[in-house]
Amino acid sequence: MQRETAAVERVFREECGRLIASLVRRFGDIDIAEETAGEAIVAALERRPEFRRAS
Repeated sequence: MQRETAAVERVFREECGRLIASLVRRFGDIDIAEETAGEAIVAALERRPEFRRAS
């Protein structure tokens, strides 16, 4: 279980900055980008059973 949690955390740390940067370019607003990124991550965790166990 800890290994899966660590994997999710690692991917989040590695990709979150790129995701937010892309969304800022798309929307032109960092607040909207951060909120959208957070919602996307939550949606992914909710939809993928293997991630849900890790969180």
